[in-house]
Amino acid sequence: MSLAQSLRRDAEPIYQAIRFHPFVEAIAQGDLSPEAAVFYVQQDVRYLTTYAQVFALAISQAENLTQMKRLADRMRVLLEGELLPHVSLCRAAGVSYEDLKRTLPSQAPVAHHYAQHMMASSTHGVLSETIAAALPCHWVYADLGRDLMQAVRPRDNHPFYDWIAFYADSSMRDGLDQLCGLLDESARGAQHEAIARAFHESFRMEYLFFDMAWGQQEWDMLVPPKGPRV
Repeated sequence: MSLAQSLRRDAEPIYQAIRFHPFVEAIAQGDLSPEAAVFYVQQDVRYLTTYAQVFALAISQAENLTQMKRLADRMRVLLEGELLPHVSLCRAAGVSYEDLKRTLPSQAPVAHHYAQHMMASSTHGVLSETIAAALPCHWVYADLGRDLMQAVRPRDNHPFYDWIAFYADSSMRDGLDQLCGLLDESARGAQHEAIARAFHESFRMEYLFFDMAWGQQEWDMLVPPKGPRV
């Protein structure tokens, strides 16, 4: 079993929690609330900026031109392809994606923590740690697309057909295989403990990102209400 496969096996309980999270189930059933959809897209737009920066750092850490090209290919898909699932959620919510992007709020607590974790892993680590921090995002969505397509078998009139179909596309699995190969290749001789920490922290953050969007968690939710001391 490769290192990437071993890491994913250990994260399976977290994936199952993601797969059956109310946010994901609402997408499957086609009844995600407009408020949750908008909150998710707003936070994901900011998240993807950090995600692209992580890939840019990975390219700078690559050991050869072949690795650079493979990473650049994934970055190009990221920059050009994520528009479709965002538009799908906005359409279902009855809002304009372009208008939404003009009025982005600040990062919510979970999104902020996730971004800080990825940047720390990529700026203070090596290529294998950078890829390990970025890989769970791709893996979770590729698996969700596959599993939801099989479970729901949505037709094109499903409110989130485009979202599910985008992540179920074979290109997502091809990209996942490339990233797993890069992780295994770059991890030779590296500290697997640091790689595992980066991977599993990101995997946990994927669950928390959906949970954040479902509850529309803001910073003021972390401040206890003022009241008389007992």
